[in-house]
Amino acid sequence: MHAVLKGIVLLLATTLLSSGLNTTMAQRKKVGVVLSGGGAKGVAHIGALKVLEEAGIPVDYIAGTSMGAIVGGMYAIGYTPHMLDSMVRTQNWTYLLSDRVPRSNMAFLERESREKYLLSVPLTRERKLKMPSGLVAGHNIYNLFSELTIDYHDSISFDKLPIPFACVAYDMVTGKPVVLDRGSLPQAIRASMSIPGAFQPIRTNGMVLVDGGIANNFPADVAKKMGADIIIGIDVGAGLRTEDELNNLADLFDQITNFTGLETLEQNKKLADFYVHPDIEPYNAASFSAEAIDTLLLRGETAMRERWDDLIALKKQIGITEDDPIPVRDSTNISRPLIIRNITFNGLRNVNEKQVRRTLRLHENTIVTLNDLNNAVTTLQGMGVFSEVRFQLDGHSPYDLTFHVKESSRNSVSFGFRFDTEEMAAILLNGTLSIRPMGSSLVELTTRLSENPYVNIAYILGNETERRMSLAYMFRYNNLDLYRYGKKYSNFDYSYHLFDLNFSNIKIRNFKFDVGIKYEYFDFHSLLTASDNGTRVRSEGLASYYASAHYESTDQKYNPTRGISFLLGYTLSTNNFVTYRNGTPFSAVDLNFLSALSVSRRVTFLPGLFGRILIGNDVAFPALNFLGGTVSGRYLPQQIPFVGIRNLEQFQNAIIGARLDFRVRLWQKNFVSLKGNYAKQSNSFFDLLEGGNIWGIGLGYSYNTVIGPIELLIDYSNFHRKAGFYFNLGYYF
Repeated sequence: MHAVLKGIVLLLATTLLSSGLNTTMAQRKKVGVVLSGGGAKGVAHIGALKVLEEAGIPVDYIAGTSMGAIVGGMYAIGYTPHMLDSMVRTQNWTYLLSDRVPRSNMAFLERESREKYLLSVPLTRERKLKMPSGLVAGHNIYNLFSELTIDYHDSISFDKLPIPFACVAYDMVTGKPVVLDRGSLPQAIRASMSIPGAFQPIRTNGMVLVDGGIANNFPADVAKKMGADIIIGIDVGAGLRTEDELNNLADLFDQITNFTGLETLEQNKKLADFYVHPDIEPYNAASFSAEAIDTLLLRGETAMRERWDDLIALKKQIGITEDDPIPVRDSTNISRPLIIRNITFNGLRNVNEKQVRRTLRLHENTIVTLNDLNNAVTTLQGMGVFSEVRFQLDGHSPYDLTFHVKESSRNSVSFGFRFDTEEMAAILLNGTLSIRPMGSSLVELTTRLSENPYVNIAYILGNETERRMSLAYMFRYNNLDLYRYGKKYSNFDYSYHLFDLNFSNIKIRNFKFDVGIKYEYFDFHSLLTASDNGTRVRSEGLASYYASAHYESTDQKYNPTRGISFLLGYTLSTNNFVTYRNGTPFSAVDLNFLSALSVSRRVTFLPGLFGRILIGNDVAFPALNFLGGTVSGRYLPQQIPFVGIRNLEQFQNAIIGARLDFRVRLWQKNFVSLKGNYAKQSNSFFDLLEGGNIWGIGLGYSYNTVIGPIELLIDYSNFHRKAGFYFNLGYYF
């Protein structure tokens, strides 16, 4: 009996204690954190969250807009402030906020095209220009969000996240704000940050969603509706700017956001029980430099630490005592391997799926890493046949991997521009029309407008990543001055006609192999010879067989920091496809090698080799060796650039040389280079060691811009024996 009474008493006591504990837990008020939009200024949210955690204040709900949605969404699924701090410091923001594809992931021909044209505008099926809905499609930042939110790609309720989350976007169809609290998490975050005009909007469920800051940049009302009793608000809005403070696009967007959402902002600020506005001056939405990010992180942390006593007082208001333990959250693991069960493609219409799978190099029922997924996405983007690529991992491990793609139009109009002291202004225009879907059959018309213009029309059959065949005709007009030892000895005009049948095999990444047959006709006229040293020139046609192998792994064409470029070519020339002037055909072997070796973040060595060997007793004048200038093949296809020789110099039949470029990056995209090259020439390859010496040196400066490199070069050679000057603006073509 005593034991029974003791058990009843113990049960009652336990029930009362449990009831008291539940009452205490129920009495704790729910906390909602609100993070405003503000572009780069939103980095300050991370520093503020760090202090909030140190103070031991739990977060039950989180709502954000734009950059606040990015930070809030990541925090909601388990990223700690320290993880977010490290993440924003190490990102390449220039790359993320663009649609650039790493050069090594581009198809060879796509790479060549992008490095010539400033602008390429797609055409619709009706052959009309199709202007983009934003300067940036936002693929790179979207795919980063996908990498960071694995396990949350399915259509889910954001109430089910470790911390319930919602973000705000603005629907351009209805003109109303939209609260995104379900669906795909990376898509919701991407929609909330779609600055109109800068990023293309997200189209989903009949809505066209852009940055939510237009209507609700500080969504305290959203947190309130989610169930928050106490609202902690962190606002990095800039406030209204004066005339002198409106200096760029980011400032203007801030001002628009402030005007359109001013009334809502003031109402929502009144809902905040704890409001912090870190000092974000003089930074704006585009301040993604390392210095700015470091400062903004500190500013957010400092603003919260200055309110430490208020935070402790807020804990009591929430219902947290000093004896309550500081909440500890499980952090997300982003480095774990991923098991892929199935791989599917959504959006393929005309592109061959087998070809895509071969290019992708991912296999089903295997283990991959995030780096593997990132490489797969950039490889698909680099194929040049998709305007949109993103991935989705459905379910939980093992995952079903889906690539969502949008096929791009192969119909386009492209434009390029360059100015330099050799040729003055030049404009490059290209029009491409597909005859069969997705470019399996194309017609291209390219023309260069300059002192030495050309027109090229080509029919292309095949694709840009495997085999393809082209049949082309080119007409070119050139006016040439020929020099010997720096003295002009001849000037002539010539018209050039080329018929070319080419076969390319591009199966291996970074490698292209070409074989072909071409017929060239050189029509020389207006020949003026200044001395008896003039070379006899006649109009003639050359029928040639050629082959070349080109490997290219440099990280960029202009100012590379790593990788190599290797080109080896062979041409056998006749005038009737069998003999040359009833004798033995002559041939040429071409070599060009470059390596980029970075010894530090700022210093790069670029050693290289070059040469051209003519084989045969009777060589046509158009095939002779010519050195000079800065751009390979500008006036004649075999022209070899040489530092210190500004003009086109005729050389002997065998020439082998080496070059070295010592390059220092001063800051960001500014480079200073010390260049040198040395070559030996002779009429016979076997006599090269006894042949003449050619050398040149130069001091250069270059700056990479969005319209191509700006280059300045002062050089000198033993041929000219006087300093030369070269200036260039734009891509080479």
